[in-house]
Amino acid sequence: MLAVMIGLDVAARFGRRLQLPADDIWNTGMIAIAACLIVARLWNVFQFWDVYLEEPRLILSLRPSGFIWGAGLIGGLVAGYIWMIVKALDPMRVATAFAVGITAGWVVQSISNYFTGNLLGTISTLPWAMPYFDELRHPVPLYEGLGAMVLWLLATLFVKREQPARIFWGLLLGWSILLLLTRAFVEEPMTVAGLRTMQVVALVVGLLACWRLARSTAEPS
Repeated sequence: MLAVMIGLDVAARFGRRLQLPADDIWNTGMIAIAACLIVARLWNVFQFWDVYLEEPRLILSLRPSGFIWGAGLIGGLVAGYIWMIVKALDPMRVATAFAVGITAGWVVQSISNYFTGNLLGTISTLPWAMPYFDELRHPVPLYEGLGAMVLWLLATLFVKREQPARIFWGLLLGWSILLLLTRAFVEEPMTVAGLRTMQVVALVVGLLACWRLARSTAEPS
């Protein structure tokens, strides 16, 4: 929750630099988050309807495992986009503001992942390996947190704010490189056909971001 609130605040502040009212950023973000939670919960109920049919009271049990986050993310993106259409907001400027906010929120979430062990690194003997239950492991959350902090600083300090599309695709490329590097050290990652899912997704998104950046560079100003 802290990561979400910090991310929204950073997005609203950066949005002002892109001539976007802070209220529009907050409203879009809150609507997207609400839609994400509702869709993620309802999709879980739909997927396990036989269980909930026998125990209807469990529908109101809001446990972390009771949300299907993939469906929720799609629902949140759709709701946020519809709201942008209703308010006649520039989608690219809004997306850029949220990209910067997500990067800031990622820093906070990485700290949480480190202290909770939610993202466990592989065993390591490197000098900066950190103990976790009497084993030295790669501090993957700290890698990601430091990387996200660098991207956040680059986006806010050194990028031309009159080019929101380049900021957006540049951040996506930075996220992709960061995940390609750090997720190589995650213990027991999610895989598909023997491939690390997060790294495959990061590679595809990174290639797309490179293509978009190359096109924006080639286009006449």
